[in-house]
Order: sequence, then structure tokens, then C-alpha cells
Amino acid sequence: MARAAGIALSVLLLTAPVQAAPASCGPHDVVADYLARAFQETPAGAGTANSGGRVELFTAPKGRSWTLLYTGPDGQSCMIAAGRSWAPPLPGPDEETTRPR
Repeated sequence: MARAAGIALSVLLLTAPVQAAPASCGPHDVVADYLARAFQETPAGAGTANSGGRVELFTAPKGRSWTLLYTGPDGQSCMIAAGRSWAPPLPGPDEETTRPR
């Protein structure tokens, strides 16, 4: 009986419709274009990782969304984190502020 239930469950899982998730890696220009078209995100900052790759922050207008992109030395880019409500950092106490004189 338990074996029949297991087989029935397996058949249900194998025949259920599968929703494909968008690929999170690809050539840099393809991934950057996807972020621009799908979320209106553009590069807001970048840096070189210790691994020799590049890390870029893409943000949408008014902080609606953000994506952190890692591009390896081979040119392959992967979205490594994403979220909503991006806000730039506030000036720290050691940062100079420009004041009109």
C-alpha cells in the first residue's frame, strides 16, 4: 500500500506543470540587458572582487529594486542577490559636506 502511494505521488510530481525560473547567469551584456528591460535597473556602482571578477550594483529609479551582479574573469555574469527599497548610504561623520560660502 505504501509503495503504491509513493508511486502515485511520483507520477503526480513528474506530470505536474513546471514553472521555469529565469536563468540567473549568462554573458554580461545579456544579463545587464535583462535587468534594464525587466526592472529598469542600471549600474549604480562597481568594484573588483579579490577573485579577479567584478561586482556591480544595479538599481532601479526611486529604489524600487536592486540586483548585485558578479562577473567572473571568464565574462560570465551571475545575479547573486536582489531586493527592493534600495537607498544610497547617508554621509558619515568623517565625510566632508559641501556648503555654500
